[in-house]
Amino acid sequence: MTTGTQASTQSVTLRYTHTLDEQLHACRLYQRSTRKHLFYKFVAIVAIFSAVWIVFTVGVQPAALLLLALGLFTWFDPVPLLLVWSTFRSSPALRQPIETVVDRKGVHFRFGAERVSRSWERYQSFAESDRVFVLIHGRWAYSVVPKRAFADRKAIDEFRELLRANIRRSP
Repeated sequence: MTTGTQASTQSVTLRYTHTLDEQLHACRLYQRSTRKHLFYKFVAIVAIFSAVWIVFTVGVQPAALLLLALGLFTWFDPVPLLLVWSTFRSSPALRQPIETVVDRKGVHFRFGAERVSRSWERYQSFAESDRVFVLIHGRWAYSVVPKRAFADRKAIDEFRELLRANIRRSP
């Protein structure tokens, strides 16, 4: 789990290895930035409220239990997290060391023999938490850059400003 950073006026180079914990955290962070998340929260509230209403008016019924289960399932929405968990555990490529270079053209990832480059125009937005940056480039398509890959707080602040300057908007 080697991390490192090298910054210059032209580019930033980061070296890190993804962790399952960070991938799940990033998934949840991205998930909360979607309209689907708000819709699921609404459905969950309606389902839970309906279940409680049924219990208070008619008593415990199978319909109330079903609505309660539906409400809890949509509130927590575990399917994306399960997909990330399954994919990460079954794919050794996702656990390889990654080198990320961020420059005036865009963001370039190298892991093993794979190379992925995306120009700044491809990114739609980014999200940030205390642990990661999530660079969003499509619907359920994003790249995770852990903050532990940076040398210090100043490097994180500079990276954030670079993202703000080059990505159209951030949620």
